[in-house]
Amino acid sequence: MAERKKFAVPAEVTGYFDGKVSTPAFSWADVWAEEHAYKFTVAKAVELDVLNAFRSTISTAISEGQGFERWKPQIEKELTRLGWWGPRMVTDPTGVQPDRMVNFASDRRLKTTFWANMNSARAAGQWERAQRSKRVLPYVLYVRTTSGDPRVEHLQWVGLILPIDDPFWTTHWPPNGWQCKCQVRMISARERDRILGTERVIGQDSDGNDIKIRYTDQVPDLGPDLQYRNRRTGEISIVPPGIDPGWQTNPGLARASTLVQNLDTKLAAAAPEDANRVLKDLWSDPYLRIAPRLPQAFALPAGHNTGVAAELGASSPVISITGEAIGTLLGAGLDIDDLSVLPDVLSSTAVKSYPTDERPEIEIIARLGSVIWRSILRLAQGGLMRIERLEQGDK
Repeated sequence: MAERKKFAVPAEVTGYFDGKVSTPAFSWADVWAEEHAYKFTVAKAVELDVLNAFRSTISTAISEGQGFERWKPQIEKELTRLGWWGPRMVTDPTGVQPDRMVNFASDRRLKTTFWANMNSARAAGQWERAQRSKRVLPYVLYVRTTSGDPRVEHLQWVGLILPIDDPFWTTHWPPNGWQCKCQVRMISARERDRILGTERVIGQDSDGNDIKIRYTDQVPDLGPDLQYRNRRTGEISIVPPGIDPGWQTNPGLARASTLVQNLDTKLAAAAPEDANRVLKDLWSDPYLRIAPRLPQAFALPAGHNTGVAAELGASSPVISITGEAIGTLLGAGLDIDDLSVLPDVLSSTAVKSYPTDERPEIEIIARLGSVIWRSILRLAQGGLMRIERLEQGDK
């Protein structure tokens, strides 16, 4: 009998999970929403050894494409070794809640932990692959759930077709709640034009009625967003109707945006030479792979210049460039490798100021080798600096 062929798990999926930081927590709500994109936690796993047992076995399950039944014996072995297989009393490190009994041997608890981590990793991987292929497959189609008992709100999104960078996918990229089995599929502009406005019967319900999908680009109105107060942190979140609190995020986008925000904060406090060295390393390789795939409004730190910040009255010396601006540069004839010069160009002291009634502009001139680079900067919202234009020419 021929051996069943195994399909390699995409690197984006394993990379998302393995890039998380272990964070012991008494409650799943201690690590909230976007934080789950870069922190790994299991409710009541307040000891790092226990948390790392979950992390290592789930990482193996993800990389090998294992299901719950293959993973369970592995975590049972590890927790038994640590003395955590079966009921145990757990103390809240914050002292907010009384001691609680936890049973990590419970199938229900294990399945919830396994499902949440597996599906968020897959969602993040799918988003990153979608960003990479969006020039060919620029639209996302919300696909009907495979659940036998679908949520009414989620069914109203089925057949919705929107561009990959539409803000809707910031909050509605599946899974959209605990045990949600909704999916999305990337489609071409040709397929979108062919099916938009049409209706298709995909089966029948238990009563024998036709199940129909109508393809549309109009987001259904399910009512106003809801306010949710995290009982552990007190944080108030805005949650769209139909989505479980804590799942109103896009794991892949949340990981990218959080990492960039953290980097912005560190760069702002760094010495100019240190900041420029870090940025040159980033733009020499990793950013060149990520930049073309980011949403248009997403901004990447590209330079550090305290003199320009003082001239413009900016709140930070960090200079950023949006995905939209990167796309414009590439469309104007620059190669993606050309962008590796950004940190050096933006650190130049050859600066001219052009005050205006609205937003002042700064021109930076830099000579690198045989090429003259000219960039125009402006203040963006919140007093941050953004590159408006970048041009190159011969000396």
